[in-house]
Amino acid sequence: MKTLYLASFLEPENFGPGRVIGIANGQKPLHIDVQVVFKHLVPPSDLIKRYRNISLKGEKKEASKMFVKEYSMMLNKFEKDVKEDAKKQGKEPVDILPFEDGDTLASWEREKFTNYRKLISPVLKRLGFNVILK
Repeated sequence: MKTLYLASFLEPENFGPGRVIGIANGQKPLHIDVQVVFKHLVPPSDLIKRYRNISLKGEKKEASKMFVKEYSMMLNKFEKDVKEDAKKQGKEPVDILPFEDGDTLASWEREKFTNYRKLISPVLKRLGFNVILK
C-alpha cells in the first residue's frame, strides 16, 4: 500500500521520504524542492478569496462553513472521477494517480491550525492510500 504524507511547507520535519507535491496556490518555499503541484486538490483561488472576504467581515464561522462545503464538493467530484477512470482502465485508483510511496502533499497551514489537509485525508484513504496527516 502506498503511503502519502499530508503536511505543511512550514514543517518539513513532517515530510515523507518521497517528493514534495504542492496542493496550494501561489509561491512555494525557496528552500523546499516542490517538484509539482497537483491542481486537482488545490482549493480554487476564488474560493480562497471568498473565504478571506467573509472572514475579514468577522464572520469566521460562516467563512469556514462555506469553505468546507464547497471544497468538500470539489473533493467528492475528484474522488468520483478517479474511481470511474480507474474502473474504465481496469485498475485501482492508487495506480492511476501520480503519487509514489512516501510522497508529501503540502500546503501552508501548520499542523496545529485549521487546514484543508484534514478534508483531503479521508478522500485519499477511500482511494486506497495509507495517509499520514500532519
